[in-house]
Amino acid sequence: MLDNDTSNNNCNPQKLPLGDLKFALSGQDGVRKHVPALDEHWVRREKPFGNYICLMSSYDRLKSGAALEEWTFAANICRQDMEFLLGLSQHEFWLYMVYEESAMAAIVTFLQRANPYYRRAEPASENKELEQAIQLYGQLLDLVVRLVMRLCTSQESDAEWISPQQHSTLLYTNYLISVPMLFDLMIAVGDAEPSNVAILRQIFDTVLRLQPEYAKDLKEALAFYESAFLSMQIQVENEGCEGAGAPLDADLETPYDDVVLFAMDCAFTLRLLLLLRPELVEIIEHLRLVQSIANFYDMTVPMLYKNIYMVNPLANSLRWLNETRQQFLLVSRRVISLQMEKGRGQQLVELMQESLSAQTFVVDYQRQYPLEHDMKRLLQTCPNIKNYKVDFVIAGYQKALSSCPSGIMADELASNLDTEEEDNEDEDSSRTPPLPVSSANGTGRDIDLEVTAVLDVLPDLGMGFIRRLLPRYENSEQAIAAILDDNLPPDLAQMDRQEVFVPPDPQDKLQRQTGVRHFNVHDGDRYDVLTQDQPECIIKQGKGLPGGPRNAEQLLDDKRDVKQLKERYQQYALVEESPLENGEYDDEYDDSYEALNEGQAPPVSLLRAKLQSAASNSAYEAPDQDDDGNEDDSSANDSETEPAKRKPADFCENPEAVRARYQQRQLSKYGNRGGGGGGGGGGGGGGGASGSASVMGAPKGQGQSQQTQRSRGQKEAHKSSRANHNRKAGAAFKRSKGMMG
Repeated sequence: MLDNDTSNNNCNPQKLPLGDLKFALSGQDGVRKHVPALDEHWVRREKPFGNYICLMSSYDRLKSGAALEEWTFAANICRQDMEFLLGLSQHEFWLYMVYEESAMAAIVTFLQRANPYYRRAEPASENKELEQAIQLYGQLLDLVVRLVMRLCTSQESDAEWISPQQHSTLLYTNYLISVPMLFDLMIAVGDAEPSNVAILRQIFDTVLRLQPEYAKDLKEALAFYESAFLSMQIQVENEGCEGAGAPLDADLETPYDDVVLFAMDCAFTLRLLLLLRPELVEIIEHLRLVQSIANFYDMTVPMLYKNIYMVNPLANSLRWLNETRQQFLLVSRRVISLQMEKGRGQQLVELMQESLSAQTFVVDYQRQYPLEHDMKRLLQTCPNIKNYKVDFVIAGYQKALSSCPSGIMADELASNLDTEEEDNEDEDSSRTPPLPVSSANGTGRDIDLEVTAVLDVLPDLGMGFIRRLLPRYENSEQAIAAILDDNLPPDLAQMDRQEVFVPPDPQDKLQRQTGVRHFNVHDGDRYDVLTQDQPECIIKQGKGLPGGPRNAEQLLDDKRDVKQLKERYQQYALVEESPLENGEYDDEYDDSYEALNEGQAPPVSLLRAKLQSAASNSAYEAPDQDDDGNEDDSSANDSETEPAKRKPADFCENPEAVRARYQQRQLSKYGNRGGGGGGGGGGGGGGGASGSASVMGAPKGQGQSQQTQRSRGQKEAHKSSRANHNRKAGAAFKRSKGMMG
């Protein structure tokens, strides 16, 4: 416990520095001892300091609802902790900064998660909760800046002060202030107001004055930017080839938003750093940082712009990327201005000459800041510079701008987002730069003729590649010379030289003029109801047409054509009755057998009764009536032959005689097969009606009739040609093919 004589009201009556200050401590045994003021014993807080969470949900969107309430609760806790630290005495403040890790972590966490000054979203006027949250954030930022300035303050009063040596040791050894922390502080405070710039400059001056080691850390931090540019380039190339990898986050518009935000943070940090510490220009020149910026601007930024535009033409990251480009140009402009002020003309000329390879950077810089004005001032300041070098640099920048009048990157894409067709056209123009309409002497250029001239010399090149190449040169001769000398611009040297040229579709131009896309000759004519307000046609409303069928049943039941043909077919229905020769019409003529061939079997339904009756009669015929049967047969044959004889006077044979002969043939052929059609083993089961076809016979021991024995012999003799195949024919076929056995 603290002694009463050394209370907080008068803890340093001798006005000793913080390193020499000690407090008397009385233990429970009454022994008094002196404990240094910067001893961990005096840290009495048990509750750790809270961590800050970001007000922005992500990507320029402020939190709302439950997330905003959670942020407000955490922000109030952080504000209480910051006010607690500011209310401590000097030795207690330094105790918490050195020994309480959560205290310093709260400050660092806030700076890392603070809203960048260039991305502060404005809340809606009717949202009072969000307005209060923004006011609370401003209070937190003010408290954190005051804490950082207190860390940089050596003397707070006559009795509370710290020696410069110990102050620098505490800051650098305990990592209370670091270069990344200073960079985060710059992005959080910014240069929106002159007072902010004055505060940041004061902090940087104090830190670098107290500890010179921070200058080395700044140099290492600037050297890190080259690795950062390379990392962003690799990430953009990989995502472009792999289709942007993982699925998008809910708040993520494109897979490249993180890369754009990181590039924008680097650009703003570099610009503010040069604004606060102009002497760093020598380190930047030594590290060739401007050349790295130019290469990143030329290689990565156009690719990033194209990839974002292909994913989402309306993404906010396109606007962020334009801000990043502007900041990189300002950084280069600041470096060039500082070099001119310090009279480093030779280094400036070399810098601008090396940047000529980055055509995108050269064109945009020449547009914003024409180089010829700076070179005139440079020649007045440094007359020892050789004029031909200056003229070469000026000519290179002017030629790059003149060869690309509409921009390397698709700036026109961002301004023409009204219709999808215009977007597609602008994207095509970004792939193929527009060709200039006039040459250097003011005459019009015939691009097709120049393409033909290049193809005559170099027929292996593609027409698309040649059309990309010609705008960079004044005529086809210079383009051919550049190809033969292998002295092409970097962006064209890596292109496919067999690229095919796809001419623009004239329908697209017509569509932009008329608003109608023609797929056939009738689109847009006077009968087109989609484009004409008053088309010259009848517009059907509702279902069906006047006088037409109301449903499918009426449509299928349409008999109008039949009614039209009714009168004509009624004429065919009128038959004149004439008296026959015999005086009557013979309606007993039966032609049911005329369509049958002689070898075709008759229908079973027509012959079944006759066949069964004939079979039954032949089975029960008595043997003693053979003579009578023969007489009857002879008489029947005589009677049959009589009608079969054809008279010479007959025009055709009598159909009755033809039918009789056919019936007789059928009876003689199928007569013995009646009685149920069992045949073979199943024939006996049909009863006694078919005795001639029965092979079952009587039970054993009773003897068999002559007909049964005859049927059995016939079946045994012809069994090879019955059933479902002919075994004799099959055996003969096998022998004919040589398959013996």
